[in-house]
Amino acid sequence: MPFVVWITGLPGSGKSTIAKRLVTLLDASGVKAEYLRLDEFRKEIAPSPKYTDEERDKVYSELSSRATKLNKEQRNVIVDATAHKAKFRADLKALVPDLVEVYVKCSLETCIERESKRKSGLVAAELYRKALERRRTGKTFEGLGDVVGVDVPFEEGSPDLVIESDKAAAEQSAKAIMDMLKRRSFIK
Repeated sequence: MPFVVWITGLPGSGKSTIAKRLVTLLDASGVKAEYLRLDEFRKEIAPSPKYTDEERDKVYSELSSRATKLNKEQRNVIVDATAHKAKFRADLKALVPDLVEVYVKCSLETCIERESKRKSGLVAAELYRKALERRRTGKTFEGLGDVVGVDVPFEEGSPDLVIESDKAAAEQSAKAIMDMLKRRSFIK
């Protein structure tokens, strides 16, 4: 039976690192999975992202549609996306009832530290520093929309698995997801 795992959490929480390790573990077990990473996917839908509520709604709707389509094609899917609104995840769960939702919980301080080391690329570097400076001084930064964890809250919702990434290594976290997939009979 094909599965969809949505790995969610604050920027810098370790979602991508855990997702990549999970894909590697699955592959080593002979299980193929499509990896949908929001940072890459967003560029397809919004080449010059503004990170507005409307844009996020559209991007997450398209992401859910893509995951659903792949799942209906009998493909396993790993989604790596912040999805700060519980509604985003609930919308996909309505389309894929067996969705496995994994919340990568991490302190904002740890996320800020990790994110500060990120180089520019798919997402802007120093998101948190800029958002906190904007909040403190009113200074604007081109291309910086609302930052989850600073400007907008993260809605935890009701995940199937909570991983505390500032307490567990990425490999251990990926293995915990593998164990959940085994318990739910998605993999052997």
